[in-house]
Amino acid sequence: MVEIKCRIIPEPQEGTRLIYRKRSDGNSSNSVNEPFIEGNYGEELDYVCGSCNNILVRNVSQGEISVNSVFQCPKCQAYNEVYNVQPGSTTQ
Repeated sequence: MVEIKCRIIPEPQEGTRLIYRKRSDGNSSNSVNEPFIEGNYGEELDYVCGSCNNILVRNVSQGEISVNSVFQCPKCQAYNEVYNVQPGSTTQ
C-alpha cells in the first residue's frame, strides 16, 4: 500500500472544485476516522491529510480519484488537494 500525503491548500471558492466535507451530528466521533471513499478491491493507494495524516481515501487505484477533488479533513479541518502520483515516483 502506498500512502500519499495530500497538499494543504486554502479553502477553495464554492463551485470551483469538488469539495468533500463531513457533517457532524454530534453523536459520533467515529466519522472522523472513516475515509470519505473506500475502494472495494484492496488497491494500492491511500490518500492522507497533509496536516494530520488522517486517512481521507483508502484502497483506490491510480487515477480513480479526480484531481479536481478537495477533501476537508474531519479531524483538523484542513483542505486537502488530491494529486495523482506518477508511476515509479516516491511519496512522503
